[in-house]
Amino acid sequence: DLSALRHNYLHARATHGGRALAVVKANAYGHGAVQCAGALAPDADGFAVAFIDEALELRAAGIDKPILVLEGVFSSAELATAADESLWLVVHHEAQLEMLEGTKLAGPLHVWLKMNSGMNRAGFDADMLRAAWQRLANLPAIVSTTLMTHFARADEPHDDTTAVQIARFDSASEGLPGARSL
Repeated sequence: DLSALRHNYLHARATHGGRALAVVKANAYGHGAVQCAGALAPDADGFAVAFIDEALELRAAGIDKPILVLEGVFSSAELATAADESLWLVVHHEAQLEMLEGTKLAGPLHVWLKMNSGMNRAGFDADMLRAAWQRLANLPAIVSTTLMTHFARADEPHDDTTAVQIARFDSASEGLPGARSL
């Protein structure tokens, strides 16, 4: 029900009080990424997908809003495609950082630097965040860096894991400029 999807997105964003990307990875969790993105496009601040192929499917369908690739890229060819298609990229490990440093990009790139605050799947450790941020800041093609983390147990409000993760993230990112996404 695309009307219910739009209603729920708007409710979540209003409750949050800020901007929100609509996550449509894995074919919008089986509901049809193109159809869901099309329904949300008038209201969504942008979209998030897991892999570059999912982003390219949305671009081919005429979605021109920002699209964040949550897994980032895994080759120089994907990096070039991301720049050509104005995709936003998550950078969550050393090889991706090295790839950005070793590739001359034709256009500007928006990156989201992921910190591992306790999810323990991906992201730079807290003690490496500042160095990774500085390396990105030194690259002329990077026009913005959003700092991000991913919660392990956000759906369990009575557990203090999320509060601990927020404290770790805040401590590690204190004083660094840029938007934040938790």
